Amino acid sequence: MERDGAEVIYYLPKDTAGALPGPVGAVENLSLLLSKFAPFVQEKGTPKTSVAVLRKAGFRPEIRPEAREAYMAYFRTYREMLKTVGARTVYLTSKSRLIVGLGNESVYETSITLLRNYGVPYIPGSALKGVTKAYAIEMLAEILVSAGHCGDFFKCAGKVQEWLNGGELERFPESVKVRGTSRHVREFLRIFTGDTQGGEINLRDVAGKLVAMFGTTDREGDVVFFDALPENPNSIRLEFDIMNPHYGPYYSKGQPPGDWYDPVPVLFLTVRKGARFLFAVGRSSKAEKDLSEEALKLLKLALREHGVGAKTSLGYGRFG
Repeated sequence: MERDGAEVIYYLPKDTAGALPGPVGAVENLSLLLSKFAPFVQEKGTPKTSVAVLRKAGFRPEIRPEAREAYMAYFRTYREMLKTVGARTVYLTSKSRLIVGLGNESVYETSITLLRNYGVPYIPGSALKGVTKAYAIEMLAEILVSAGHCGDFFKCAGKVQEWLNGGELERFPESVKVRGTSRHVREFLRIFTGDTQGGEINLRDVAGKLVAMFGTTDREGDVVFFDALPENPNSIRLEFDIMNPHYGPYYSKGQPPGDWYDPVPVLFLTVRKGARFLFAVGRSSKAEKDLSEEALKLLKLALREHGVGAKTSLGYGRFG
């Protein structure tokens, strides 16, 4: 087939191509379309594909009605499962664009994490656990720096990560003054100590709860972070975004960086802001103490202040 004067080619087995009803617009499952039905065009005699080629081939970033209906049945079952296991849940709405799985393996330059059977965006529990722990590490590092126990914030954060991963609670001071710390630290401490005004806290006790919550390299954590799913696929709008790297030869070929290189726009898919997701955490079956309430509060802070997924430093992935 041709689009905008360029021939679009699909490299598919003959029987597979014959079973398909038509071009990309006829495929119901967005996940399978992106991963298994990639269009190619010839560039200098070489077949190449990209999100831009996908767009040129007539791709529309939308979840089709049949997939929406099937997903809603799955979501209702998932929600009942969370109730059955006693998970703590909260619905949060994205305040900015969301992109999870941007760097995942893909035939394109970029990717996006979708439920394979339904083509609906979701946030893996591992990503939520990771961003929650990263936020806790930042808070502990800020406390240690403000109290004079560390100098450089980033080096301190690296040390805190090592101590938590190794369960080295003895590395944390028992008594720490937290006067003059940021609003974020005060909200963080309120979860674990009830302290809202500052003063002396037992930081080792806080670190101990975090080690129990997230686990170490030798033991699993006491809290399970479940995948976050959209409440209703009708609230999900996928849209194209663009990044414009200027120094491709510097990154790919080791050439000197300079402003004489031509920028190469790269398209990628995002979830438009305003998507409402169901988040859940639960107590592990092996947990001695239930820390799921603290984990959910910490998760909400991390999603509000840090964000989840790619490009969080640019404001992507925020929830509230």
